[in-house]
Amino acid sequence: MAIEYEVQVLDIDVVKVINKLEEIWAEFISENFMKRWVFTMNDETQEWIRLRDNWDKVTVTYKKRWSTEIWKTEEIEIVVDDFENTAEILNKLNFLDKYYQENKRTVYKLDDMEFCIDSWPKIPTYLEIESDNEEKVKEWLKLLWLESHVYWDFWSIRIYEKYWLDIHSFKTLKF
Repeated sequence: MAIEYEVQVLDIDVVKVINKLEEIWAEFISENFMKRWVFTMNDETQEWIRLRDNWDKVTVTYKKRWSTEIWKTEEIEIVVDDFENTAEILNKLNFLDKYYQENKRTVYKLDDMEFCIDSWPKIPTYLEIESDNEEKVKEWLKLLWLESHVYWDFWSIRIYEKYWLDIHSFKTLKF
């Protein structure tokens, strides 16, 4: 089981963020189109299963969020061979709800930090900063001059709500 700490920075200037990441020698890793199925297990305990095809691999991940200043998420992940067949199996199971979603992600890395520029349908692009160390996430917010920027410590559901959209009203969310 791994624990990750992440924060999302909304309403970013994508060009400025990329320029700053390149200034600090963050390594460009990839730019990918991703598709996923999200299977809600328990809304109260914020647990779900995510099947994701992120170009180079397909994963099934159990996720559980713990409420902290910066999101702390428990993750257990396995790699699977086939997105479509795995989706078919998971769609046969009795989850509370099921959603298909697509997004585009540009990834930069520096040491053990990951910086993801995420584009989703119907909302502005945002930055996700992630690490296995909460203090490093806070430090990089400062180093990137984003500590005073509006940032929200929640996941895609809450980001959509900020823009007056209910992500769960879209059983399919595509570009």
